[in-house]
Amino acid sequence: MAERPAVSVVVPTYYRNERLRAAIDSALAQRPSVELIVVDGSGEAHARPVVEAYDGVEIDYVAQERDEGPHAARSIGARRASGAYVQFLDDDDRLLPGKFDAQRPLLADERVGVVYSGLRDEEWGVVDPIPDVRGDVLEHALRLRTFPCIPSTMLVERAVIDDLLPFEHRHGADDSGMKIELARRTRFDYVDRPLVERGKPDATLSSSWAHVEGRRSLLRRYADLYDRYPDDVRRTAVRGTHYRAGNKYLEESAWSPSAPVEFARAAYHTPEERSRYAATAVASVFGRPGLETVDRLGIAP
Repeated sequence: MAERPAVSVVVPTYYRNERLRAAIDSALAQRPSVELIVVDGSGEAHARPVVEAYDGVEIDYVAQERDEGPHAARSIGARRASGAYVQFLDDDDRLLPGKFDAQRPLLADERVGVVYSGLRDEEWGVVDPIPDVRGDVLEHALRLRTFPCIPSTMLVERAVIDDLLPFEHRHGADDSGMKIELARRTRFDYVDRPLVERGKPDATLSSSWAHVEGRRSLLRRYADLYDRYPDDVRRTAVRGTHYRAGNKYLEESAWSPSAPVEFARAAYHTPEERSRYAATAVASVFGRPGLETVDRLGIAP
């Protein structure tokens, strides 16, 4: 009888074959034994040649008929997983050596169902966990401020994952919704060092309008839950959503009449730092150059 793998690694992929190879290599280098599941959302089995090149290595390859987003791919992979723990690995990320060895001991605490870590980002460098984001993290998750707790840094108890399936799809904010649901069910802990190398693809959902709309969807979806917490919990999430929208307008155009409106709304929801956010709103009247100026002066939030 085959030994049950300790960890099932689920890799959703979508037209990133070059990066996918590095992700697979990083998973196969982990100890103890891993079960590797690659879910291809291209709709045309684009990643099949990459998987088939691993001669003699057992990889469960699933080719979706159409792209339904990374959360649908994670759901498919998690349902096929047989490991005691589940690791979701984005195809542009890499697991650093010893990730599972470092995280599994913390999961021995029966109260803990999620252990995440710091990461090394190709653009930002090392990002360490926020010290307070451990234990009961639901308030942090509702604030939408848990980074670097992302799917690739997390190792999750299989039983906790099973209770969530299928994951709800909120295109652009799937990760945030998943963390809220995990935090409603279990406690979190972390390893205070980078265990993941995060890639920098050409475009990411976190910098898209879909992400902004996804955040707005979360605020509506969990309105009753926000009502149970102090007002500043919701305000933090709302502020960040407006601030991202303002930045997005000025990413797309050197000037936008909508950007100052979004930054002003962010200021309204930030009474404790209203002057800093208001300065950004005023500067954005002058478009992207104005925003760059407050950044250089260190005035921007």
